Amino acid sequence: MDEQFWKRADAYIHVANEQSDLAKLGEVNASFTYACARFNAFTITSEAPNVQALKDAKARALDHFTAEFRRMLEDNLDDHIAHFDRYFTRKAGK
Repeated sequence: MDEQFWKRADAYIHVANEQSDLAKLGEVNASFTYACARFNAFTITSEAPNVQALKDAKARALDHFTAEFRRMLEDNLDDHIAHFDRYFTRKAGK
């Protein structure tokens, strides 16, 4: 993952953070997740020469994107666990 990867990811996170000022985190997360799934479907569709190829690629795409999301989520949860006190400072009693 090069520097451009991280810049793109940060740009998407920035948009989600802005939206979090207007809606609940769960609502923003649902929209963000839907947008990612929609773009993933678009990416797979754009690579298919025809509908049959798209149908044939569906199971592989689901396996691939599900595994990638799980790996990335696990990495980020591990990071949040390791740095919980730094990322989520809260006042005592809250």
